[in-house]
Amino acid sequence: MTKQKAGCLSVFLPFLRLFVGEEKEPKKLPYAKRDDFLSPSEMSFYKVLTQTLGDEFIICPKVGLKDVFFVKSRDNREFTIYNNKINRKHVDFLLCRPDKMEPVLGIELDDSSHRRDDRLERDIFVDDVFNAAGLPLVRFRNKQSYALSEIREKIENALKQGKEYTSSQNTTETNGLQQEVPICPKCNIPMVLRAVKRGNNKGKEFYGCINFPKCREIREIEGKV
Repeated sequence: MTKQKAGCLSVFLPFLRLFVGEEKEPKKLPYAKRDDFLSPSEMSFYKVLTQTLGDEFIICPKVGLKDVFFVKSRDNREFTIYNNKINRKHVDFLLCRPDKMEPVLGIELDDSSHRRDDRLERDIFVDDVFNAAGLPLVRFRNKQSYALSEIREKIENALKQGKEYTSSQNTTETNGLQQEVPICPKCNIPMVLRAVKRGNNKGKEFYGCINFPKCREIREIEGKV
């Protein structure tokens, strides 16, 4: 049978089966909704966070690290290695600003399982990921009850440290001189020249990170329109 005839047969075969009554029932997928999205301890702490923070932040539970971070390396092998390291890992809670859903703080709720060697190794790696990206992370011990004032204080201190880190990182210069092509302060790679595509500033040029939209760092060009 020629390839052309075989292709025609594959197109009309479903209609022939339907005509002769041999079309099979759609396969039912073996999925069901879980009732334990949050464990009892996580649910309890979530309620404590809502009482402590009110509407100041959006509290996102169980967020995958791949949804928060990206690998900034341009080397394919290195990208694959470090991308796999954050795959299938999550942070218990993520605080985001309501206006832009910008992540500002990670929260881990540690129970007795975090004393195991494998969990300790995992926790150290997660801490290092947050530190490398300049996103603060705080850890709370799982307890029967919590003092709202202590939680508030610990979160506020972590947020302040995060702002200080971001400020010092963004003001870093090479040899005190502004480079002709700026380096992205987040990804540490040369930026590329872009232009605004719409709005009042349409056509205005600026430097943006090559990893956009995962990285939205920009540098304006003075005097350019």
